Amino acid sequence: MVTQQTTAQQLRSLVTLTKPELLAQVPDDYNRRQAFNFLRHRATNYDALLEQYRQQYGNVTPKKNKAAVQGAADVIIQALRDENIELIQGRSNTAFARFARSLAGLLGLDSGVDLAMIHEATKTLKRSQAMYKSWNERYRRQRDLVLRAIEAASPEVRAQVKAIYKANSGAKLDALEKRFNG
Repeated sequence: MVTQQTTAQQLRSLVTLTKPELLAQVPDDYNRRQAFNFLRHRATNYDALLEQYRQQYGNVTPKKNKAAVQGAADVIIQALRDENIELIQGRSNTAFARFARSLAGLLGLDSGVDLAMIHEATKTLKRSQAMYKSWNERYRRQRDLVLRAIEAASPEVRAQVKAIYKANSGAKLDALEKRFNG
């Protein structure tokens, strides 16, 4: 049985890398978010895809926009992984790869071992991201169950629990803790 992709899944799968040369041209003073946005808008077909969708169907829902952003992230991350693998295996001939090899030679480092350690660290990071996603999903489900379980509690207790879940910073949690303890 073949399953039909949703529109959001289709949008996510349609994002492609259109200008791979921009992967190495992110301004140095950009933080991670700025670098991602730079690559999403300039190195992929993200904007063109959303514009095409708007022309065909009208407004883009937040869910569909999120799917396109995730598709852009998938494409950018995969391109960077491929570039790093080529660098690790010594097949890359980009300016950065030549520089990295010459620097490793100048410092007397065994580039294969050092780059292999970097490669292993990226695989560990990928596993950590998957674990975080699993934890995040479990946390959301637990929060929803707690909020449902306290529906019969007094309005004051419900408000306190909701305030705890809405606290997004350590300072807000500290203030709530003082209020509840004091």
